[in-house]
Amino acid sequence: MPIDPDEASRKFGAEVRRLRLQAGFSQTRLAETIPVSQSAISDIERGKTQVKKDQAERIDQALTAKGRLVALWKSQYDGYDPPDWYRKIPEMERRAVQIQDYQALVVTGLLQTERYARATMRAGDRLASEEQVEARVQARMAQQEILKSTQAPFLVATIDESVLGRRLGSPEVMREQLRHLCDASTWERVEVLIIPSSTWDSPGVDGSFRLLRVPGAGTILYREAGSTGGVIIDPEIVERHTALMGDLRALALPPDQSRALLERTLGEYT
Repeated sequence: MPIDPDEASRKFGAEVRRLRLQAGFSQTRLAETIPVSQSAISDIERGKTQVKKDQAERIDQALTAKGRLVALWKSQYDGYDPPDWYRKIPEMERRAVQIQDYQALVVTGLLQTERYARATMRAGDRLASEEQVEARVQARMAQQEILKSTQAPFLVATIDESVLGRRLGSPEVMREQLRHLCDASTWERVEVLIIPSSTWDSPGVDGSFRLLRVPGAGTILYREAGSTGGVIIDPEIVERHTALMGDLRALALPPDQSRALLERTLGEYT
């Protein structure tokens, strides 16, 4: 086990690149096979992000590496205990003074209703037991308490309009969720922004992500990619996503128009 996890990431990434080229795969083809975004594969190969075990297993299978990548992952990472803040994004959210969140598929977890959260978790992991789903739902609900704190972070939730039409649970669940978003948009420390579906060439097609401004730690990026999401602190990648967040917010409707769109969409769930 290497002492430096960054060195482990570089070694693993170099081997992924070698095996990918050997297999005749482009980054895009490998990304589609996993599946993750092409930029995620690029970051892995450059050693810019730490790889999870299940991700290593999928890459190994996609490249027909016959367990070599999994073995390398174990030799580099197995037993490594990263800092608590690195593993636990909820703790970073509690410490944050600002959270900027972009969602392309579902409502941000911090603003989900309990029934909507349950529906997203069931849809996203159909093999999970009821006990597992319920535990995740309750953990998500508990995390929302940070918005009720006297030291609540300022949350800017930027959401693609397609999220509002993505039917999860039931019409009643969707009405409740959209009504909650309307209410949250009036809270003092929450801003809800909607990017219209009519927007051309939205730069948000690479997936959902979150930027947290944390005293003593700077800006931290959490990029979501199903089970392969994780914390990234590489300055270059964080800077790139900070600029991307600015572009996405610029494309969104102003708060009052976003609220009006939410109210119109709410009326469509009858």
